[in-house]
Amino acid sequence: MDIGTTNSAVSLAYLCPGNRPQGKMVAHWPGQAHWNGAAKVPTVVLYRKGRAKAYGMEAEREIEEQEKNVAYWLKLHLHPGSMVKLSNAEAFEIPPLPVGVTIERVYADTMRYLMDNTQHFFEMTTPGGAEIWARLRDTIVIVLATPNGWDIREQAVLAKAAVKASLVTEENAGQLLQFVTESEASVHYALANQTGDWLRNNVVFGIIDCGGSTVDTTIYRCVSTNPLSLKEACPSECVQAGGIFVNRHVRKLLEKKLQGSSFSNPEILGAMTSAFETDVKPMFDGTMEEYSLRFGSLRDNDSTVGIYKGRITLTDEELRPVFDLVTNQIIASCFTPLIKQRTKYVILVGGFAESPYVRSVLYKELDKHNIEIITVGDYAKKAAGEGAIIGHIKQFVVARAAKATFGGCVRERYDEKLHLDRSQAVKRYPDGQQRVDDAFHLWIKKGTVLQGTFGHKLSYHLAWDATTTSRKELASKLTTVEIEVFAWEGDDAPIWCKDEQGGALKGMRLICTLSANLSALARGLQIKNGPQGTKFYRVDYNVSVYFGGTQLRAKLQWKEKGSLCESMVKVMPYIS
Repeated sequence: MDIGTTNSAVSLAYLCPGNRPQGKMVAHWPGQAHWNGAAKVPTVVLYRKGRAKAYGMEAEREIEEQEKNVAYWLKLHLHPGSMVKLSNAEAFEIPPLPVGVTIERVYADTMRYLMDNTQHFFEMTTPGGAEIWARLRDTIVIVLATPNGWDIREQAVLAKAAVKASLVTEENAGQLLQFVTESEASVHYALANQTGDWLRNNVVFGIIDCGGSTVDTTIYRCVSTNPLSLKEACPSECVQAGGIFVNRHVRKLLEKKLQGSSFSNPEILGAMTSAFETDVKPMFDGTMEEYSLRFGSLRDNDSTVGIYKGRITLTDEELRPVFDLVTNQIIASCFTPLIKQRTKYVILVGGFAESPYVRSVLYKELDKHNIEIITVGDYAKKAAGEGAIIGHIKQFVVARAAKATFGGCVRERYDEKLHLDRSQAVKRYPDGQQRVDDAFHLWIKKGTVLQGTFGHKLSYHLAWDATTTSRKELASKLTTVEIEVFAWEGDDAPIWCKDEQGGALKGMRLICTLSANLSALARGLQIKNGPQGTKFYRVDYNVSVYFGGTQLRAKLQWKEKGSLCESMVKVMPYIS
């Protein structure tokens, strides 16, 4: 499922023994003609008294008349603060959700709608489809495509929505619910539909996915062509830009142009913006002097604002700056890594990449650096939607680059060279060691290319004074231990993750807490000799954190009578 800002799409694959796996786009949606790009459905939900009443195109028709009851542009509600660039902060106006409706609820309703129609499509287009669906329903793997800039926090919201929508259960979500970045999904779509022999060993290429509210860029190096194998060359980029921001600026342009006239009302302005979206935006290339928007009837005339027979004219001088606001952001976001990595080709995908003007601007800028643009596929489809299923089957990407520096907030052994500024906070523990809290324990450095699912083993131990604590008391204390996981966006990792008051340092982002139940370790308690004849209980364990995939996972590991034991660690996302 690709739940986009303006449109959503679903692809599916029935993995039947003896048949070659193949993805298929859901191509029938209520209220849409098949010929009208029906592989996409508008991401819009109409609510009445807190209940979803209409979806897709049926709900989209109500935006102007019942805007307060319509949920749309859902992604804007989840974009993390790190994606809101200063240059774009002023334009970051999020349409409010209907009263009493949460973003999790809207996503759940949207997922349920998509799944219900996917079931109907499968049953109608597959021999014995109803029986097959009923038999396999509880083992369906759901792959959700998300922007490069989204992380574990946003995945947690979608996971809760998927459970609420009955796509998966809380018990099986860990196995059946998966995530893939839109860039990674799109590169699978692009390479499955590409022609020519440009892709060779060691070729570096980028993929720019120009969507409704985000533009994602990822750069890959081809490791092998047979079998096809790719690895990320550097951390992916994600900028808040895209097609809806052009629409928004055009709406403001029209409001200013028509101010004080009889055409300055929300319903007419909405009709004009819709006409721009469907008629002018897809064809604007910056080569004509004027562009005509048809929004009303032959009786609609006002020469003072340029309206004649239900049409309003916008000039190239008015429209070009609107597009440039967004294309400039794309160039600022993705060109530096493209040039630094000596990229040879760029694949353009996404709905906003359909714009002739966007393509021409990017072509001119990329050509200056001898980077060739490749366009692929059918724009009536959503690349991330179809690519997500291709990626699940093919798995071309074998290595990914860490988007930030990750580490844990730990009680570190005191080092005078590193921790002198907090010497007053040092405590001596039962094992005789001096330690200090809130130190940043670096696990993965930003930009590190991680092969497959990379496991980082973290060795920890706990200690108690054996003279004041009995083994029985310790067994009751060995319950849950928590490790806070932080992401640092800068280049050099800091010594601390928190300030002396316990607040996260500026630039340090709490992403989740690892929660491990240690009760099973009680059998492994050992008495050790401490300094000056003291004795203490000690228990050793490892927390293995798995990076490199599209989701963060962790395991608790310990040894019992020489054998390695394991249990899962709960990953609790931090949602501010």
